[in-house]
Parts: sequence; structure tokens; C-alpha cells
Amino acid sequence: MNEQFGVGSVLGMGFRVYFRNIIAFTLITALLYVPIILFTMWYLNRAASFDLAGFAKFSLVLVAMNMVLNSFVSATLTYGVVKELQGQRASIGQCIVVGFKRMLPVMGVAIVSALAIMGGFILLIIPGFIVLCMLYVATPASVIEAPGVFGALRRSRELTNGHKGSIFGLVFLLGLMSWGVNKIHEAAMPVTAENFKAFMYVNTGISIVFAALGACVSAVAYYALRAEKEGTSANELASVFE
Repeated sequence: MNEQFGVGSVLGMGFRVYFRNIIAFTLITALLYVPIILFTMWYLNRAASFDLAGFAKFSLVLVAMNMVLNSFVSATLTYGVVKELQGQRASIGQCIVVGFKRMLPVMGVAIVSALAIMGGFILLIIPGFIVLCMLYVATPASVIEAPGVFGALRRSRELTNGHKGSIFGLVFLLGLMSWGVNKIHEAAMPVTAENFKAFMYVNTGISIVFAALGACVSAVAYYALRAEKEGTSANELASVFE
């Protein structure tokens, strides 16, 4: 019998995979986040004092950079997640090589997905969440199956069909965890003009951890959906990289 897709099982497996590879996966994500780290340093060194208008512009650019770079994180860590599910351990170098080999189609998937999701949110909030859930595993599908940009989007739609509620649960719980950690950070380090730079650097570190964790959960969700619908094993997924 094929495995059943569930929020608890996917989230639990995603956490286990991440914590078993916490150093490697966090380092990989930090490397891919170098543009964000450099941009943050540039902004903080340029801003003599906190300016709301300037910070708003900085935040908008940061959101766009996060959307693109998180897709690269997902592409790079997908290989490591599949190897871990197979019972093996992928090196940092192997993950990066696989991720960069898939960079162009993944970038296409990231851009088209972002436009579709933003379009959904502009129309109404609910369609935005529906599109987000529908395209949740487009990046892992692009990395493992290499069906092209629109093929990856169609594949994600097929795999998530019937499970959008569960996927929304995954997205909601990860978002709630991120929100909770950020609230703890704000309580422990109330932002002031004096500690604004330190606050932002810690905030970037939190973003790196949750980007890596989110990529693990997305890859595990892709595996779990294929395991349920097609009976695909981790060994079969890993075989595409051989």
C-alpha cells in the first residue's frame, strides 16, 4: 500500500532531515544568501539612522531577493534531502553542483510561480493561497524530473491535487513557527537606533534557518506526494542523479 500524505508526517520528516544535516544545509543556505547578506550590509552601512521610507524600499527588494534565492535553496537542498531519505549523506559540494546544474529552469519556475501567486493575491487573498499550494512542489519537480518550466508547474498541480488543504497546513505551520521565533527575537532584542544593525543581522540568520527548513519540508512533501500517488521510493528519486 502506498504511504498516505499527511501534515504531521511530512513536517516531522522534514524536521528530521534538516536536523540530521543541520550544519551542511545551513552552510549551503548561507552561501546562497550571500547576495542578501551583502545587500543588508550595504544598506545598514549606508543608513546613518533609521529611515522608514528607506527601510520600506529595502524591505521590498529583500522580499523579491528572498523569493528568488529561496528557490535556489530548495533546488540545492532537494538533492541532499533525497539522499537522506535514501539513507545516505550528500556532501555540500554535491548539493551545490546539482543545484547549479538546475539553476536556469529553477529560476524560470521561481519567476512564473511568483507572478502567478502575486496575481492570485492581487485578485483576492484566497486564490493566492490556492495557487501557492498548487505550485508548492514545482521546484523539487523541476530538479528531479527536469520537465521544463511549465512542465514543472503542471507536475506540481497534478501532485498537489486533492492535498491543497494539507499543504496549506504545512505552509501555515511553518509561517507560524517563523513568526513565533521572530517575536521571541523582538522580545529578547527590542529594536532601537543603537542595536538596529545587530537586530537586522540576527533577523537574516533566522531567515537562513527557515529557508533551509522550508526547502527540506518542500522536498519531503514532493517525495510523500509521489510515494502516495505513484508508489515512488526514495531510491527511485535518487536514481535520476546517477
